[in-house]
Amino acid sequence: MISLYRQFGRLRFALLLFNLALVSACSVLPGSSDLEDKTVLTDQSVDKSQLLSLINSYRKQNGLPALKHDPALDDVSQKMARHIAERDSMDTWQHSAFGLSQRLSKASYPNYAGAENLGAGYANLPAAFKGWQGSEGHNKNLLNPYVTRVGIARTNRNTGTWRNFWVMTLARPKEDGRPVLR
Repeated sequence: MISLYRQFGRLRFALLLFNLALVSACSVLPGSSDLEDKTVLTDQSVDKSQLLSLINSYRKQNGLPALKHDPALDDVSQKMARHIAERDSMDTWQHSAFGLSQRLSKASYPNYAGAENLGAGYANLPAAFKGWQGSEGHNKNLLNPYVTRVGIARTNRNTGTWRNFWVMTLARPKEDGRPVLR
């Protein structure tokens, strides 16, 4: 009986050591919450006068009227910039004509026309703008003859692939009147 007790005691002691080893190992396993990088999103200010200078000189070179800055479109852009930054990806259903229409409607922004450019990885506004000019679809939005207003936003992410997320929203609010179709 005594030898059975001693064996059971040793077994209990061995199990205790094993459990302690597991618990201490958990704190250093990959994916453990202590070692995970915490993603932090930071909304960045964007120089609106620089934006207007870039886009309006480009539109003027192409025979189009200047756009006005619209803070309401900055807000729409900021929400989208955070959305894509959270995902570290621009691949989202919200980046569609339907998604933009829904977001403008949710922002109480009645409009006749809307367009949107997303960008990721660009370190500054001139780089993002140049990237948009070099993309057929984005360039078409920059030169959209039906829009009259523009807003922009940038969100940075401390982890992930892209780090810098840009969104430019272009629109024609109903208060600017119906566009003349060409």
